[in-house]
Amino acid sequence: MRKKTKIFSIIVIAVLLLTLSGCSSKKIETDKDKVADKVEEEAANVVESKNDSIMKDFRNMVENNNEPMNLIKYIDENIEKVSPEERVEMIEKLEAVQEQYIEKYTDQLFMEDYQAELLSLSGIYQLKPEKEEEIGKYLFFDQSKVEEIKNGNLKELLDKIIQGKYKLINMEGAFYPIIDYEALKVYDKYVSNEMKDYIHIKAMDSNLPTIIDAAFMISFDELGERLITVEKHIIKYPEGIKYEELLRLYGLYLRFYLEGSDNTPIYDYDTNMIKDEVLSSYKKLAKSKDTVTSNIVSKYIDIIEENQFVIDENVFSQITTLHNEAIATLEEHK
Repeated sequence: MRKKTKIFSIIVIAVLLLTLSGCSSKKIETDKDKVADKVEEEAANVVESKNDSIMKDFRNMVENNNEPMNLIKYIDENIEKVSPEERVEMIEKLEAVQEQYIEKYTDQLFMEDYQAELLSLSGIYQLKPEKEEEIGKYLFFDQSKVEEIKNGNLKELLDKIIQGKYKLINMEGAFYPIIDYEALKVYDKYVSNEMKDYIHIKAMDSNLPTIIDAAFMISFDELGERLITVEKHIIKYPEGIKYEELLRLYGLYLRFYLEGSDNTPIYDYDTNMIKDEVLSSYKKLAKSKDTVTSNIVSKYIDIIEENQFVIDENVFSQITTLHNEAIATLEEHK
């Protein structure tokens, strides 16, 4: 009997030990989980705090009127460390500062004999009349020629401008800075699809402007394609941060497309008849189904046909109505 009692006691003790061991193990595991969660939370707080510090410093740089080249250097060093929304904010604020500095850099480019040296290096004076179709090669200042600049102050200025992601464009015999949106494409992988598409739209004009000195630099077909591209963006992002700006750009493109310009009219000066290439472009675009632009252009073709293909005040007087209708239709998608 004693032997049985002893064996029973041993079994009870063993069970108790196992139970206590299990409870202890569970407690240890629970404690481990709590510690792990706390470590993760603290690590997240550290990262968040660091991100806040990065953005605070960046916003201070913007408010203190730092030049674009300084902002770009800071962005390049920190853009991977901040949230997707903050990356978009960085590029949006950079663009705003770039726009603010255009006037300042323009004034500086007209100091001393800067323009004379830039024009001389550009080779614009060697442009032959028979090579006017190659004007695109002479439109922008070749950045590789910066090293040939003799004036140290001018060279320093151009280095600063180029590092700030600008390019120099020749207009009316002088060079002016414009934002180089093609250079901003380096941030494509960091920003939202909306911002990326916006940069690509703006790059169309910074790579080859629609109009300079009242003359089209692109064909009517190309302008029509730009219209459709901008329209699709506006409809895709009705609440986009660049909605209003692109709506204005669309309106500007549409007026150019329907009116032409002083040096690129849509009609022949001698006969007032619409040019064949213009009418051909209109008909081609009108075939684009399910777009606001194609509907407006179809109505414009009807107006032109009713006027016997003569472009006069009867035709031009309808453009404002068509323009307003296009804008109103696009705004309905908001």
